[in-house]
Amino acid sequence: KQWYQRRVAITAGGRVHNHVNFCKNNAVGEALARAARKLIVDELPDIIGHCESAAIALENGDFFGRDCIRAFDQSFCYGYTLYEKYEVAKLAADCTYGDSDSDYSVSVTYQDMANVLSPGGPVSKLGNLACAHALPCFKRVVKQIADCASADDTFYTKAVEKARALLEPFILENMGSVKEGLICHFGANSDAMTLFSLMKNRITSFDDIVNLVNKHVSGDAQDSLVAGAKSGIYDFFDGSNDFCDAGCVYKTTKYFKKLFIATHDAETCPTIEFYCGDCQANAENFMAGPAGSVPCCTMNALDSITSTIQSVIENYGELLIDIEAAVTETVEESGVSTDGYEAVKAAAMEQAKCLGDTYEGMDEDGCMNA
Repeated sequence: KQWYQRRVAITAGGRVHNHVNFCKNNAVGEALARAARKLIVDELPDIIGHCESAAIALENGDFFGRDCIRAFDQSFCYGYTLYEKYEVAKLAADCTYGDSDSDYSVSVTYQDMANVLSPGGPVSKLGNLACAHALPCFKRVVKQIADCASADDTFYTKAVEKARALLEPFILENMGSVKEGLICHFGANSDAMTLFSLMKNRITSFDDIVNLVNKHVSGDAQDSLVAGAKSGIYDFFDGSNDFCDAGCVYKTTKYFKKLFIATHDAETCPTIEFYCGDCQANAENFMAGPAGSVPCCTMNALDSITSTIQSVIENYGELLIDIEAAVTETVEESGVSTDGYEAVKAAAMEQAKCLGDTYEGMDEDGCMNA
């Protein structure tokens, strides 16, 4: 803890700035981040430039601000580090279809997850980066966009149409590469290729997407979704402010590191693939012990996430079921079996219930103000 405190500077409101620099000794990642940021700045006026205030801010170079620049560059550099570490380009380019018939298996352990959560590790650094720079950036951008929408009822409609005009040629140009990649990894006669052909034939323009949405989602439901999204953003801001102001990044990573270490067991819980059963028992045994009380700021964040999920289910559950049924019917009509999807969904629901039971126990046991 003392080592961690030497690495950070405490700022107003209790927030912690971890002076991380993922771009250090990462010249390629830093150069690519600058290029990507320039592309966004160059193209954005074509999408939202019909809003006078946004156009002026973009022209003056202060639409995003320093927080956005730091958050974007550092996140990009970290992502590029992972891209290189796991040789993503090579994995994408190497044709794997027919190489192996072995089933995919999960090898990540809860101990691996605990290691990632170490003080000064990437999760801690990214969390502090989010509190110090990403959150202020997001607020700044959302406010400017909201101001544009308040001044012009057609702002979003125009912005979406302009984005479509900008992106559609790029998407069509790269359809061939997507097709080659699917064949390379799944085979020419695979279900993946059948679904790709179905999508390509049915969605030939942005208007097809709009018509598809209108077919399955009523106008009132669309308005409700937009209103819910707007409300959700501001609820997210409130919750994030409380989390960051409480200095909760460190408290949360410290707690979950201990929890994951206690959950891992080479015999009873060797990987994270299945939580139900022994892994759940190990976790709940830790939570019932003297060090198992979750920090209150972490509990508040978990409560907020759970509340949001529950709200989505209550408000849009029937709509989501209808959309899923329509998609499933279309897929099955194309000759692709959905049995695998149904099996995965059932397994995921089982694991989610076990996680939910653990969360309820965590909530009932109370939290720790430390």
